[in-house]
Amino acid sequence: MNFNSISTLEESILKTGNNGEYELQKFSIPVKNEDLLLKGFLAKPKNRSKYYYAVVHPKKRIVLHYTAGHLRSDLGALTQNEKHISVAFVIARNGIIYQLFSSKFWSGHIGKGIGNTNTGNAQDKVTIGIELSNYGYLTEKNGNLETYYSRQKDKNGNQGPIDVYCSLADKAAYTKTNTPFRGQSYYSSYSDMQYDSLIILLRYLTAQYNIPRKFLPATQRFVATEKVLQFKGIVTHINYRTDGKWDIGPGFNWQRVADGINAATYTSMFSDLENLEREIDGFENTGPRIESEDQLEEFLPEAKSATLEDEDYEEPENNE
Repeated sequence: MNFNSISTLEESILKTGNNGEYELQKFSIPVKNEDLLLKGFLAKPKNRSKYYYAVVHPKKRIVLHYTAGHLRSDLGALTQNEKHISVAFVIARNGIIYQLFSSKFWSGHIGKGIGNTNTGNAQDKVTIGIELSNYGYLTEKNGNLETYYSRQKDKNGNQGPIDVYCSLADKAAYTKTNTPFRGQSYYSSYSDMQYDSLIILLRYLTAQYNIPRKFLPATQRFVATEKVLQFKGIVTHINYRTDGKWDIGPGFNWQRVADGINAATYTSMFSDLENLEREIDGFENTGPRIESEDQLEEFLPEAKSATLEDEDYEEPENNE
Protein backbone atom coordinates (compact mmCIF):
# COMPACT_ATOMS: atom_id res chain seq x y z
CA MET A 1 0.00 0.00 0.00
CA ASN A 2 1.19 3.50 -0.82
CA PHE A 3 2.19 5.62 2.18
CA ASN A 4 -0.14 8.44 1.12
CA SER A 5 -3.18 6.13 1.24
CA ILE A 6 -2.69 4.97 4.81
CA SER A 7 -4.33 7.95 6.53
CA THR A 8 -7.53 7.53 4.50
CA LEU A 9 -7.61 3.81 5.27
CA GLU A 10 -7.16 4.38 9.00
CA GLU A 11 -9.83 7.07 9.06
CA SER A 12 -12.27 4.69 7.36
CA ILE A 13 -11.56 1.93 9.88
CA LEU A 14 -12.19 4.31 12.77
CA LYS A 15 -15.33 5.77 11.20
CA THR A 16 -16.96 2.49 10.20
CA GLY A 17 -15.30 -0.27 12.22
CA ASN A 18 -13.93 -1.41 8.86
CA ASN A 19 -17.42 -1.50 7.33
CA GLY A 20 -18.94 -3.15 10.36
CA GLU A 21 -16.32 -5.83 10.84
CA TYR A 22 -15.45 -4.53 14.32
CA GLU A 23 -17.44 -3.08 17.16
CA LEU A 24 -15.38 -0.19 18.54
CA GLN A 25 -15.83 0.86 22.15
CA LYS A 26 -13.97 3.82 23.56
CA PHE A 27 -11.77 3.38 26.62
CA SER A 28 -10.28 6.09 28.79
CA ILE A 29 -8.25 4.58 31.64
CA PRO A 30 -6.20 6.48 34.23
CA VAL A 31 -2.47 5.83 34.36
CA LYS A 32 -1.65 4.83 37.92
CA ASN A 33 -0.35 7.71 40.07
CA GLU A 34 -0.39 10.16 37.14
CA ASP A 35 -2.65 12.86 35.76
CA LEU A 36 -2.70 11.03 32.44
CA LEU A 37 -5.26 8.96 30.58
CA LEU A 38 -4.70 6.00 28.29
CA LYS A 39 -7.24 6.46 25.49
CA GLY A 40 -8.23 4.28 22.58
CA PHE A 41 -10.75 1.72 21.36
CA LEU A 42 -11.50 -1.88 22.14
CA ALA A 43 -11.76 -3.51 18.71
CA LYS A 44 -14.06 -6.52 18.93
CA PRO A 45 -14.61 -8.56 15.74
CA LYS A 46 -18.28 -9.35 15.29
CA ASN A 47 -17.72 -12.81 13.82
CA ARG A 48 -14.38 -14.02 15.21
CA SER A 49 -13.12 -15.04 18.64
CA LYS A 50 -10.74 -17.38 20.54
CA TYR A 51 -7.53 -15.57 19.54
CA TYR A 52 -6.31 -15.09 23.12
CA TYR A 53 -6.31 -16.91 26.46
CA ALA A 54 -8.14 -15.45 29.46
CA VAL A 55 -5.47 -16.78 31.78
CA VAL A 56 -3.41 -14.54 34.05
CA HIS A 57 0.38 -14.94 34.37
CA PRO A 58 2.72 -12.45 36.10
CA LYS A 59 4.14 -10.00 33.54
CA LYS A 60 7.90 -9.41 33.36
CA ARG A 61 8.46 -7.65 30.05
CA ILE A 62 6.81 -5.63 27.30
CA VAL A 63 7.73 -6.70 23.75
CA LEU A 64 7.62 -4.15 20.93
CA HIS A 65 6.77 -5.30 17.40
CA TYR A 66 5.94 -3.81 14.03
CA THR A 67 3.15 -5.38 12.03
CA ALA A 68 4.72 -5.51 8.54
CA GLY A 69 1.53 -4.15 7.01
CA HIS A 70 -1.29 -1.60 7.25
CA LEU A 71 -3.99 -1.35 9.88
CA ARG A 72 -6.70 -3.32 8.06
CA SER A 73 -4.44 -6.33 7.53
CA ASP A 74 -2.91 -5.87 11.00
CA LEU A 75 -6.23 -6.14 12.83
CA GLY A 76 -7.38 -9.00 10.63
CA ALA A 77 -4.21 -11.03 11.17
CA LEU A 78 -4.30 -10.49 14.93
CA THR A 79 -7.94 -11.49 15.40
CA GLN A 80 -8.07 -14.70 13.37
CA ASN A 81 -10.76 -17.06 14.51
CA GLU A 82 -9.49 -19.72 16.96
CA LYS A 83 -5.81 -18.88 16.32
CA HIS A 84 -3.83 -17.75 19.32
CA ILE A 85 -1.57 -15.27 17.52
CA SER A 86 -2.29 -11.77 18.74
CA VAL A 87 -1.23 -8.89 20.98
CA ALA A 88 -3.10 -6.77 23.47
CA PHE A 89 -2.47 -3.49 21.61
CA VAL A 90 -2.05 -2.20 18.05
CA ILE A 91 -1.07 1.44 17.46
CA ALA A 92 -2.14 2.92 14.13
CA ARG A 93 -0.10 5.59 12.33
CA ASN A 94 -2.67 8.19 13.36
CA GLY A 95 -1.92 7.36 16.99
CA ILE A 96 -5.16 5.52 17.75
CA ILE A 97 -4.60 2.60 20.12
CA TYR A 98 -6.71 -0.47 19.37
CA GLN A 99 -6.95 -2.97 22.21
CA LEU A 100 -7.77 -6.57 21.30
CA PHE A 101 -7.90 -8.19 24.75
CA SER A 102 -6.98 -7.35 28.34
CA SER A 103 -3.25 -6.88 28.90
CA LYS A 104 -3.36 -9.24 31.88
CA PHE A 105 -4.28 -12.09 29.51
CA TRP A 106 -2.04 -13.41 26.74
CA SER A 107 -1.68 -14.74 23.21
CA GLY A 108 1.17 -15.97 21.01
CA HIS A 109 3.38 -13.19 19.65
CA ILE A 110 7.01 -14.33 20.05
CA GLY A 111 6.90 -17.62 18.17
CA LYS A 112 9.85 -20.01 17.98
CA GLY A 113 12.24 -17.90 19.97
CA ILE A 114 14.58 -17.97 22.94
CA GLY A 115 12.85 -19.43 25.98
CA ASN A 116 9.58 -19.90 24.10
CA THR A 117 10.25 -23.13 22.19
CA ASN A 118 9.16 -26.41 23.79
CA THR A 119 8.23 -24.58 26.99
CA GLY A 120 4.47 -24.29 26.59
CA ASN A 121 4.82 -20.74 25.26
CA ALA A 122 6.45 -19.61 28.49
CA GLN A 123 7.66 -16.24 27.19
CA ASP A 124 4.36 -15.35 25.55
CA LYS A 125 2.66 -15.83 28.90
CA VAL A 126 4.88 -13.45 30.87
CA THR A 127 5.08 -10.66 28.28
CA ILE A 128 2.74 -8.01 26.89
CA GLY A 129 2.92 -7.50 23.13
CA ILE A 130 2.50 -4.12 21.42
CA GLU A 131 2.35 -3.84 17.63
CA LEU A 132 3.08 -0.58 15.83
CA SER A 133 1.41 -0.49 12.42
CA ASN A 134 4.41 -0.23 10.12
CA TYR A 135 5.69 -1.96 6.97
CA GLY A 136 9.24 -2.57 8.19
CA TYR A 137 12.07 -2.72 5.69
CA LEU A 138 11.65 -1.37 2.16
CA THR A 139 13.53 -2.19 -1.03
CA GLU A 140 14.73 0.47 -3.47
CA LYS A 141 13.72 -0.02 -7.12
CA ASN A 142 13.99 2.67 -9.79
CA GLY A 143 13.70 5.60 -7.41
CA ASN A 144 10.86 4.06 -5.40
CA LEU A 145 10.73 2.07 -2.19
CA GLU A 146 8.71 -1.15 -2.36
CA THR A 147 7.25 -3.21 0.47
CA TYR A 148 8.11 -6.77 1.44
CA TYR A 149 5.02 -7.90 -0.47
CA SER A 150 6.10 -6.40 -3.79
CA ARG A 151 6.93 -8.81 -6.64
CA GLN A 152 6.30 -11.85 -4.44
CA LYS A 153 6.30 -15.10 -6.39
CA ASP A 154 3.47 -17.60 -6.08
CA LYS A 155 3.93 -21.36 -5.73
CA ASN A 156 4.34 -21.63 -9.49
CA GLY A 157 7.10 -19.05 -9.60
CA ASN A 158 4.96 -16.30 -11.14
CA GLN A 159 5.78 -12.79 -9.98
CA GLY A 160 3.05 -10.88 -8.23
CA PRO A 161 2.16 -7.17 -8.51
CA ILE A 162 4.49 -4.32 -7.60
CA ASP A 163 3.68 -2.67 -4.27
CA VAL A 164 5.26 0.80 -4.09
CA TYR A 165 5.27 2.33 -0.61
CA CYS A 166 6.74 5.71 -1.51
CA SER A 167 9.30 7.48 -3.66
CA LEU A 168 12.78 8.33 -2.46
CA ALA A 169 11.69 11.97 -2.56
CA ASP A 170 9.09 11.36 0.17
CA LYS A 171 11.45 11.72 3.12
CA ALA A 172 8.69 11.63 5.74
CA ALA A 173 7.73 8.10 4.77
CA TYR A 174 10.97 6.33 5.54
CA THR A 175 14.26 6.25 7.42
CA LYS A 176 17.60 5.41 5.82
CA THR A 177 20.17 3.89 8.16
CA ASN A 178 23.84 4.75 7.88
CA THR A 179 24.76 1.10 8.36
CA PRO A 180 22.62 -1.63 6.76
CA PHE A 181 20.84 -3.95 9.16
CA ARG A 182 20.61 -7.50 7.81
CA GLY A 183 21.44 -6.09 4.38
CA GLN A 184 18.64 -3.51 4.41
CA SER A 185 19.01 0.28 4.74
CA TYR A 186 15.48 1.62 4.16
CA TYR A 187 12.75 1.33 6.78
CA SER A 188 9.25 2.81 6.90
CA SER A 189 9.00 5.59 9.47
CA TYR A 190 6.99 5.73 12.66
CA SER A 191 4.72 8.75 13.07
CA ASP A 192 4.82 11.38 15.82
CA MET A 193 1.35 10.25 16.87
CA GLN A 194 2.54 6.64 17.26
CA TYR A 195 5.42 7.70 19.48
CA ASP A 196 3.08 9.80 21.61
CA SER A 197 0.58 6.98 22.10
CA LEU A 198 3.33 4.41 22.66
CA ILE A 199 4.86 6.51 25.44
CA ILE A 200 1.49 6.82 27.21
CA LEU A 201 0.80 3.11 26.79
CA LEU A 202 4.22 2.18 28.17
CA ARG A 203 3.76 4.50 31.13
CA TYR A 204 0.41 2.83 31.78
CA LEU A 205 1.65 -0.77 31.48
CA THR A 206 4.86 -0.29 33.46
CA ALA A 207 2.87 1.26 36.31
CA GLN A 208 0.10 -1.34 36.12
CA TYR A 209 2.43 -4.35 36.23
CA ASN A 210 5.42 -2.91 38.09
CA ILE A 211 7.69 -3.37 35.06
CA PRO A 212 10.88 -1.23 35.07
CA ARG A 213 10.96 1.62 32.57
CA LYS A 214 14.18 0.57 30.93
CA PHE A 215 15.53 -1.02 27.74
CA LEU A 216 18.31 -3.49 27.10
CA PRO A 217 21.70 -1.78 26.53
CA ALA A 218 22.14 -0.28 23.05
CA THR A 219 24.62 -3.02 22.08
CA GLN A 220 21.94 -5.68 22.65
CA ARG A 221 18.90 -4.04 21.05
CA PHE A 222 19.35 -5.61 17.61
CA VAL A 223 20.46 -9.09 18.64
CA ALA A 224 18.83 -12.20 19.99
CA THR A 225 20.20 -12.83 23.44
CA GLU A 226 19.63 -15.24 26.31
CA LYS A 227 19.91 -12.18 28.57
CA VAL A 228 16.35 -11.28 27.59
CA LEU A 229 15.11 -14.09 29.85
CA GLN A 230 16.50 -12.42 32.98
CA PHE A 231 15.77 -8.85 31.93
CA LYS A 232 12.77 -6.98 33.29
CA GLY A 233 11.69 -4.02 31.20
CA ILE A 234 10.96 -3.22 27.56
CA VAL A 235 12.43 -5.37 24.77
CA THR A 236 11.68 -6.11 21.10
CA HIS A 237 10.81 -9.17 19.08
CA ILE A 238 14.28 -9.49 17.65
CA ASN A 239 15.73 -9.99 21.14
CA TYR A 240 14.05 -13.40 21.11
CA ARG A 241 14.75 -14.38 17.49
CA THR A 242 18.02 -15.40 15.86
CA ASP A 243 16.40 -15.29 12.41
CA GLY A 244 13.15 -14.66 10.57
CA LYS A 245 12.08 -11.53 12.46
CA TRP A 246 13.18 -7.91 12.13
CA ASP A 247 11.04 -5.90 14.50
CA ILE A 248 11.14 -3.38 15.84
CA GLY A 249 13.91 -2.39 13.44
CA PRO A 250 16.61 0.29 13.32
CA GLY A 251 14.20 3.02 12.22
CA PHE A 252 12.83 3.22 15.76
CA ASN A 253 13.72 6.27 17.90
CA TRP A 254 14.76 4.66 21.18
CA GLN A 255 15.85 7.91 22.82
CA ARG A 256 12.54 9.64 22.16
CA VAL A 257 10.63 6.81 23.83
CA ALA A 258 13.09 6.51 26.72
CA ASP A 259 12.84 10.24 27.41
CA GLY A 260 9.05 10.08 27.29
CA ILE A 261 8.59 7.14 29.64
CA ASN A 262 11.19 8.32 32.15
CA ALA A 263 10.07 11.95 32.36
CA ALA A 264 8.64 12.97 35.72
CA THR A 265 5.36 13.82 33.96
CA TYR A 266 4.11 13.48 30.41
CA THR A 267 1.52 15.49 28.51
CA SER A 268 0.08 14.04 25.33
CA MET A 269 0.29 16.14 22.20
CA PHE A 270 -1.90 14.02 19.95
CA SER A 271 -4.15 11.53 21.73
CA ASP A 272 -7.22 13.74 22.22
CA LEU A 273 -9.77 11.28 20.82
CA GLU A 274 -12.67 13.67 21.20
CA ASN A 275 -11.04 16.20 18.88
CA LEU A 276 -10.16 13.49 16.39
CA GLU A 277 -13.71 12.20 16.38
CA ARG A 278 -15.07 15.66 15.67
CA GLU A 279 -12.72 15.94 12.70
CA ILE A 280 -13.99 12.70 11.15
CA ASP A 281 -17.39 13.35 9.62
CA GLY A 282 -19.83 10.56 10.34
CA PHE A 283 -17.87 8.93 13.17
CA GLU A 284 -20.06 6.93 15.49
CA ASN A 285 -19.02 5.05 18.61
CA THR A 286 -21.10 2.31 20.21
CA GLY A 287 -21.38 1.16 23.79
CA PRO A 288 -20.43 2.79 27.09
CA ARG A 289 -17.02 4.31 27.75
CA ILE A 290 -14.65 1.76 29.33
CA GLU A 291 -12.79 3.21 32.32
CA SER A 292 -10.74 0.23 33.53
CA GLU A 293 -9.33 -2.99 32.14
CA ASP A 294 -11.53 -4.93 34.54
CA GLN A 295 -14.56 -3.27 32.98
CA LEU A 296 -13.17 -4.04 29.53
CA GLU A 297 -13.33 -7.79 30.19
CA GLU A 298 -17.12 -7.94 29.97
CA PHE A 299 -17.00 -6.73 26.36
CA LEU A 300 -14.32 -9.15 25.10
CA PRO A 301 -15.07 -11.94 22.62
CA GLU A 302 -14.86 -15.53 23.80
CA ALA A 303 -11.37 -16.69 24.77
CA LYS A 304 -9.67 -19.86 23.60
CA SER A 305 -9.95 -22.78 26.02
CA ALA A 306 -7.39 -22.51 28.82
CA THR A 307 -6.74 -26.24 28.51
CA LEU A 308 -4.98 -25.52 25.20
CA GLU A 309 -2.64 -22.75 26.34
CA ASP A 310 0.51 -24.89 26.06
CA GLU A 311 -0.12 -25.92 22.45
CA ASP A 312 2.20 -24.84 19.62
CA TYR A 313 1.11 -22.36 16.98
CA GLU A 314 2.15 -21.53 13.42
CA GLU A 315 3.38 -17.98 13.03
CA PRO A 316 2.77 -15.95 9.86
CA GLU A 317 5.44 -15.63 7.20
CA ASN A 318 6.36 -11.95 6.73
CA ASN A 319 9.17 -9.58 7.59
CA GLU A 320 7.75 -8.72 11.02
